[in-house]
Amino acid sequence: MISVDLTKNPKQAEYFITSMAAAQGVNDYKFLNYGGGVRGGKTFVTLAILIRLSEVFPNSRWHVIRKDMPSLESTTIPSFEKIVIGSKRWKPYRDRSNYHYKNTSTGSKIFFKAENIIRDPNLMSFLGLETNGFFLEQSEELSNKLWEKAIERTGSWYLPKMPRGLIFMTFNPTQNWVKDKIYTPWISGVLPPEYFFMSALPGDNAFVTDDQFAGWDMMAERYKKQFIEGDWTDFDSADGRWAFAFRKRQHVGKTKLNNNHPIYLSFDFNRNPITCTVWQHYDRQIFCIDCIKLKDATIHRLCAEIKDRYHGSLMFVTGDASGDNKTTLSVLTNFGVIKNALGLSDTQMQYSASNPRLQDSRMLVNTLFEKYPITIDEDNCKPVIDDLEKCKANPDGTIVKSRLKEEQQADTLDTVRYYLHRYFRDMIKFFD
Repeated sequence: MISVDLTKNPKQAEYFITSMAAAQGVNDYKFLNYGGGVRGGKTFVTLAILIRLSEVFPNSRWHVIRKDMPSLESTTIPSFEKIVIGSKRWKPYRDRSNYHYKNTSTGSKIFFKAENIIRDPNLMSFLGLETNGFFLEQSEELSNKLWEKAIERTGSWYLPKMPRGLIFMTFNPTQNWVKDKIYTPWISGVLPPEYFFMSALPGDNAFVTDDQFAGWDMMAERYKKQFIEGDWTDFDSADGRWAFAFRKRQHVGKTKLNNNHPIYLSFDFNRNPITCTVWQHYDRQIFCIDCIKLKDATIHRLCAEIKDRYHGSLMFVTGDASGDNKTTLSVLTNFGVIKNALGLSDTQMQYSASNPRLQDSRMLVNTLFEKYPITIDEDNCKPVIDDLEKCKANPDGTIVKSRLKEEQQADTLDTVRYYLHRYFRDMIKFFD
């Protein structure tokens, strides 16, 4: 049997006891929700509950869901493994299409499954799924459709000794269906009797360190309120700008090329226009010194323009990760063309393997604009300024985009994201 000490976090202990009672029909709860700030101990205690339920109810099946498999593999599964480490009873099966751990003593299984709503909009992979209950982790990143599917499938795995079908959810403050379904009814005192809600903050977790709190102090105030203080306010209701911390009076001015420092080229590869912004950073300051945005042009034409403007400068390249994909028009990728055209070495090619999530990127970009000295050139970077001023955010933190409207193309905003993510992503520590 796995032993988990919850004595240092009374909220975790209450949630654990309430959930175990719910599984055995001692109370009325079927929907158990643990929400609030980051590092409140939500994931850990919910996984501990599933492990215990797997021991109490032999041959039971439980499904842990996140938005995609990389999220499960980078956060949820390692948390589970920390709990069961040293136990010989839990055997892993790491086939991504059927990823689960089996308790060899009770026969129970805990599955780790991705929603993948983009690739599977109708959730066909959940058809016929048989389970006793779900753990929807970071449910603000999941769809309301998945919530409905979880209700449909919960309790469909029949056993001689049946637990009550349960749905567990953990989440951070958000402005989508989770707020409408859980938080707003709870704060209004009208949450239905079959729903349980526990609020959690980092201060409730004795294992959060002073170093972590110091790292969170670097975040933009809006994000500190949302993710550290558990504030559910709709912070985007005023103007809905994606780059809400950008201030023209504060961040726009004159810049010039400093030949004593390298330049950083950040590319976006939309065909029309194709875009590159030019950056420098030194002396704890960031400068956007140029924006090259060409319509009806190729990557070869863009590189020729860069060579004309910045001949002799030491260059480093980052940008849209899709630039590393081969096209049918060339044996080279876009980044390959750039490398050859500008005469760069492998070490000067510094793009990431994948693009940052827009939600994470938004937090980083706004934190930097709020906390760090950034100057955007008023003459050479007008498209950047326009995007920072005009691009709107969807409720989930993504960018409102449309190729039909120039003000919603967000090409230069994407180059800002790629550059800041590549060179300043460590500015925000200890968030995950």
